[in-house]
Order: sequence, then C-alpha cells, then structure tokens
Amino acid sequence: MKNLRILMMIMGFVAITACASNETKDIAEDDASVTTSAEAGVMKEEQPAAMAEEKAEAKVEETVEQTEAKAEAAEAATDASGNLVSTCKHGDRVRLIKVIYDNPETGNTCEVSYEKSSGVQTLWSAMNERDYCLGKAKAFVEKQEGWGWTCSNLE
Repeated sequence: MKNLRILMMIMGFVAITACASNETKDIAEDDASVTTSAEAGVMKEEQPAAMAEEKAEAKVEETVEQTEAKAEAAEAATDASGNLVSTCKHGDRVRLIKVIYDNPETGNTCEVSYEKSSGVQTLWSAMNERDYCLGKAKAFVEKQEGWGWTCSNLE
C-alpha cells in the first residue's frame, strides 16, 4: 500500500504542476487590483502552489481510501458468501474474479464473474460440473497476472 500511496503522490504532483501554472495566472489577475505588483508576484508563486498541493494530496488520499475499501469489501464478501474470490490490483484499479456456486437465480451449479468499475460480466458457467468454473477462474487469474496485475489466490 505504501508503494501505491507514493505512486499516487507522484502522479498528483505532476498534475499540480500543470494546474498550478493556470491557477497562478487567474489568481494574479484577481489580486492585481488589491495588491502591488511585488505582492502579486509573491502570491503568484506561493499561494496557488500550496492550494494545488493540498487539493492533490486530498485527492490521492481519497483514491487510496476507495481502493482499500473495495479490497476490504471483496475479502469480506468471500467469507460471508462461501464463494471464491480473487482480488486483482493494478495501480489504483481493482478487479474481482468470483466463482459463484449454486446460483438460484440462474440455476447454474457454478459461474465465473468478472467485476470492474464498468460492471459485472459472467464469463463462464456450468450446469453440472462444479470444478469447471474453478479451473476457468484460476486460468483467468493467471492471465490477469500475465498482464501485470497482482492477484490474490482464489480463496
């Protein structure tokens, strides 16, 4: 998690640089009527950068908290439902690969679902063989890891 926070902070500071230059111009123009040109120059350099840095740090912290909350929810869902879940992470993105057993809604013996921010998809299902879904899910987790994701074991 520390590596994720450091990465997010670095990304935030890169964004700050771009935003601070635009904000500096706007604030300097607004303050020119109230302050002298020397005072405006000081404000132009210090105030916007500090404000932008605070905003970026808050945004990074919020993103980290959301990612941690998703991971914790996935782990809790595993224990509560009895189904198998693998949590895959890549940067601030999280994916859930689930093996769902005995779904009364579909009548399937097992299903493999893939959850990401855009929604949930059922990738495979079986009416009779429970082991079919576990094998497919494990292979898909390995494929995700081959693409650079870090995944937990299906537990």
